Amino acid sequence: MIENERIKIYPASQEQMEKYIASEMDEELKKAYEEMLDGCLAHPCQWDWYAMWMIEKVDGTHIGDLCFKGLETGHNPEIGYGIREEYRGQGFAAEAVKLALQWAFQHPMVKAVEAEADPENAASQRVLMKCGFRPNGKTGEEGPRYIVYGENEMNTNDYTIRLEKKEDYRAVESLVRESFWNVYRPGCSEHYVIHVLRDDPAFVKELDFVMEKDGELIGQNMFMKTIIEGDDGRVIPVLTMGPIGIIPELKRKGYGKKLLDYSLEKAAILGYGAVLFEGNIGFYSRCGFTFARNFGIRYHDLPEDADDSFFLCRELIPGYLDDITGIYQTPQGYYVKDEDVEQFDKEFPAKEKKKLPGQIFG
Repeated sequence: MIENERIKIYPASQEQMEKYIASEMDEELKKAYEEMLDGCLAHPCQWDWYAMWMIEKVDGTHIGDLCFKGLETGHNPEIGYGIREEYRGQGFAAEAVKLALQWAFQHPMVKAVEAEADPENAASQRVLMKCGFRPNGKTGEEGPRYIVYGENEMNTNDYTIRLEKKEDYRAVESLVRESFWNVYRPGCSEHYVIHVLRDDPAFVKELDFVMEKDGELIGQNMFMKTIIEGDDGRVIPVLTMGPIGIIPELKRKGYGKKLLDYSLEKAAILGYGAVLFEGNIGFYSRCGFTFARNFGIRYHDLPEDADDSFFLCRELIPGYLDDITGIYQTPQGYYVKDEDVEQFDKEFPAKEKKKLPGQIFG
């Protein structure tokens, strides 16, 4: 049993579940309870992961139930929950889910928990957000899927993610330079871009992250505020992202995705609705991004028949871009002069600029 000042939760016994199955008049709920009991009987050593969990007030009043829908190797457990109508709107659902997560993350196998919410059920979505869940870019049978990570998932013996400090600035610029050198053009401009953006009013200091491994900086990501100019005259605030970089020797080892997932989660917690930027769908689709055109958003100054597959979007708040079409505007801070980049680059050790296949510029 797990409890706080108002409620307690605990896995039901076979007798309790049989009682609820027999008394339940809603056929859909009855079927769900039967499936829970079948799971318990099929996996008696993992009873708590398949059982119906009782949600009660501290005086013993039954106000709802939840379940984890099983525990399988290689899969995150999924939580489901419900509160009786007369007790809704009082915060009991969020409290129960938080207690359940506290229990689940004590299990060494569990790194994250997932959930689904009907897109029409705003109350359920609010419960998930209050409990730290964020959209993972997938859709299940009931609607959009959400995920929450355990506290230790983003701070392990292998790496740490934290906010950038002023004393990190030059080291981060060097990291960005190494990460982007000769990638998109001979040399790069990204290290100067981040140097300039830190002083831009659109720069989001609360979303300026670095990643460390063994005491050394290995990655970084940052965000800028920008807008979509709606076709109906509205101005919709959104974020753009980057530069985001991982040192060359650790690329394609999963660190970039972990850094991105973490920073997007933090952006969602701060209430930002969507992120749009230029990137490779092959990588960023794994972090919930899709083509911005799917949301009816167009890239500024791009001809109608031009390839826009580089222009990506992810909603952080489900439905944030519903009924919106318009033009995305890149923050002006990203536009830097080549001569300023050249002058700034002289402050770093000399590197050879190379014209390589696949470069976009230069």
